[in-house]
Amino acid sequence: MTQKRAAILQILRESEGHLSADEIFRRAKEKYPGIVLATVYNTLHYLTEEGHILHIRTADGPDFYDKTPKKHEHAFCSSCGRVLDVDLGDLAAEFTKRTGIEIDSYELILHTRCSHCQTT
Repeated sequence: MTQKRAAILQILRESEGHLSADEIFRRAKEKYPGIVLATVYNTLHYLTEEGHILHIRTADGPDFYDKTPKKHEHAFCSSCGRVLDVDLGDLAAEFTKRTGIEIDSYELILHTRCSHCQTT
């Protein structure tokens, strides 16, 4: 793995949440001032394809990247925009059990209000 790829993976691993490509780019630029956004996108694609990270697609905002590669769902806070990890169990197995149709893959986007926004 190249130095820049390793640095981008490290940025994600050290993050406390889910980061957009722009956030990753800003952090990478601190260490590699000459890095370009295309390198970040190419690296994120590579890291996703290799199973190191998850790519979280959104319907109407920036995509995010998750340092936890294990398949799980996410919820988006409608108030602050925060991305939350959600464990809903094995939805594919439940769907197959109920319908008899096997799922190859799925993407589920949940919209909610995070615990912080619910109390404010």
